[in-house]
Formats: sequence, structure tokens, C-alpha cells
Amino acid sequence: MELKRPEFIMFDYGQTLIKEGAYDGAAGFDRMLKYASANPMGVTGADLQKEEEKLNAELGRFNAESRHKRLMEIPEESIYRWLFAKFGVEFPPGTDLRQLEPEFWETANPCEPCEGIGELLLFLRQEGIPTCVVSNLSFCGNTLKKRIYSRIPEADFAFVLSSCDYLFRKPSRHIFEAALSKAGVPAEKVWFCGDQFIPDIEGSSAVGMTPVWYKGNLRYDSECQMKDGIEIDSWSELTDIIRSLDK
Repeated sequence: MELKRPEFIMFDYGQTLIKEGAYDGAAGFDRMLKYASANPMGVTGADLQKEEEKLNAELGRFNAESRHKRLMEIPEESIYRWLFAKFGVEFPPGTDLRQLEPEFWETANPCEPCEGIGELLLFLRQEGIPTCVVSNLSFCGNTLKKRIYSRIPEADFAFVLSSCDYLFRKPSRHIFEAALSKAGVPAEKVWFCGDQFIPDIEGSSAVGMTPVWYKGNLRYDSECQMKDGIEIDSWSELTDIIRSLDK
């Protein structure tokens, strides 16, 4: 495979830009409940998390064997509305549940930048290579953007795209095609960086991008084998690869 210098680089979010820690949904819901104006059943964050886990199992949202077969996103906001309605929880008039998403996420799921990502993004900006984010996520793009920028001050993305706002999830070609259209760059001139093999690597390759498999924080897909593309264990490796290519 002959590599050519990219004209645009797209990034996955979780375990690619940001390393996410242990998840505590009950704590996140407890945070949201502090804004409630009525809670007639006295429901707790643990109650809400337990109910959401039942729903997730019913829908197969996070099933390890089928997670990549679910190609349409369910917004977290919709789940919030269902949960709060079921338990009679109300919020003051005009409350926008999407504005409470960051409250939930920051409380439920601490995170930190992946090692070396700030330096890579600064290098790409200096080299004039624009970037964006394309993530499978049930939180909206604005919530995602705030989370990224609060951790990575070097970030300067052309746009941040969450499947929550665009219906389709990777590896669906539809979400990649939407991102390519927004970028205004042909697929063959774009590199896509991600940690999950099926949605990120196979998905981007299927639409003609050059896939970059980042394995520095790998959680899944360790048995998959890269055929065409770039495989790296650190972001400094990607910097070195780009430096080696002719402008």
C-alpha cells in the first residue's frame, strides 16, 4: 500500500482522543435529579440506572457480540425522557435535558486525554492538515465537543459529529459519507483514526478512506488483523509517518 500525505484526518472519540474511566450511571442520574422539581416516587439514581440497564439489555445496545450490528443511534435524551416520565420525575418549565447531558456524563464517567494526542493535533494544525471527530455516541455533538475541548486545549476541529445527531452509527457508510461531505475532501485523501476495528477501520476503509488503527488504549478487537492501512501504538508514530511523506 503506497501512502500519500493526507489532506484531512478524522478521529473517533472514545479511547482514541479521550481515555474514559470507570462508568457510574447511578451517580450521573443522582446529579440530574438535583435539578428536578418533582420526584413523587422518591426515585434514586441507582433506580434509574437499573431501569436503563434493563432497557439496554432488551434493545441489545451494548451487547458485545452485536454492538457493531446496531447501525442506528438511540439518543440518550430520549431515554432520559422515558425514564423520568415512567417515574414521574419533573423538571422546571423550559428545562432542556440536553443541557443536563454534560452534568450526567462528567459525573458518571471521568476521563483524560489519550497520551500524545495534544501534541499530534498541534502538529497537524501546524502542517495545515484539518481534522474532525466522528463518534458513535448517544450524547449530542455539542456535549461531545465541550468534553473534548475541556480536556484537549490543542483541539481545533473543523466539526464534531455524533451519531446521536445523525441517526446512523459506524460502520454504516451513511455517517462516513455525511462526514466526507462536510469535510469537502474525497475519501481517498482522508485518513480515519480509531481504536475499534469493525466500526472505525472496516467502516472507513469501505468508503475509501485510509484507516489508521490506534491500539494505544485498545479494549476490543485484539484478534483482528489489519490488511490495508496503518497500525500504530502511539500518536507519535503517526506524526513520524506523516513527516516522512512528501508534501
